Amino acid sequence: MSKLTSHVSYLVPRTSYLVSFLILLLSSCDAEYPFSQLYPCYFALKYQTHPTSLAFAAVQSPGMYVSVTVSGDGRTTARHVYVTSNDGKTPREDNIIRTDEENYRTFLLGRSNSVGLVVGCTNFSGPMAYDRSCPNCTSLQALNFTGNGQQVGCDKCGRTYDLETGGIVEGERGESLMRYECRFDGAWLTVTNGLKP
Repeated sequence: MSKLTSHVSYLVPRTSYLVSFLILLLSSCDAEYPFSQLYPCYFALKYQTHPTSLAFAAVQSPGMYVSVTVSGDGRTTARHVYVTSNDGKTPREDNIIRTDEENYRTFLLGRSNSVGLVVGCTNFSGPMAYDRSCPNCTSLQALNFTGNGQQVGCDKCGRTYDLETGGIVEGERGESLMRYECRFDGAWLTVTNGLKP
């Protein structure tokens, strides 16, 4: 047996052991899916149709957040996307959805379309979206901006949640805010969690 053959026969088992170990290591990692899947979430707003919406400014401006609610289904009744800033001063914005392209989409804002989402941009993680309902109250309870608009609070249970992390900063221990994936690609603002509407 040549030296080359003996080295190859020595390396092949070692390589297969290494590959097997890496596969086992990767499959055993506790890589938790970071987005809540308790309720289906799907929201899309087209920039070209609503270029002045505060929702687009919020996902591009660290520390700016808005609440988003929806009414109507776009088929039997007009669909409205309401956006409210965390500054406490700007009047609520009413985006009427008039295009078939947007009306064709099913909007499911997590736990409730009428309670909606909080959408914005964190300082360290970029665009972020949370369910606006309190994750620790059994009844549907909307969270309201507090703490200079950088937090949301629940009037029922008294908990306050930080929008940078989604964690509780005041009140009893409990679940963090339900988080959804938020993206803005220059054309569409989308909030999803992978569950089909």
